[in-house]
Amino acid sequence: MTQNERLQLFQRALEGVYRLEVRNPGYPPLESIHNQLLYLIALESGQAVNPENLKKINIGVLTAREVERRSDETANLLYLVATEVDAMMLERRIPQE
Repeated sequence: MTQNERLQLFQRALEGVYRLEVRNPGYPPLESIHNQLLYLIALESGQAVNPENLKKINIGVLTAREVERRSDETANLLYLVATEVDAMMLERRIPQE
């Protein structure tokens, strides 16, 4: 996936999460996913300086627990994001824990 395609994916996922946050304001798991997506966008845009934080991304787990029952469409986007996080770690040679 190209950098531009990744950024588009992350942005679409963020929009889906935002729609869920409107219906579930202040819900910590959604806020966490939102913040993780902002970090991924910053990292892929060259704005975030610490790629080691990729190890802390837990979007896949949160999606399984908190998003699937709320929106299949957003869950599918977030699972694609989780796959891209794994690819980003490989590209940057960051060992998975």
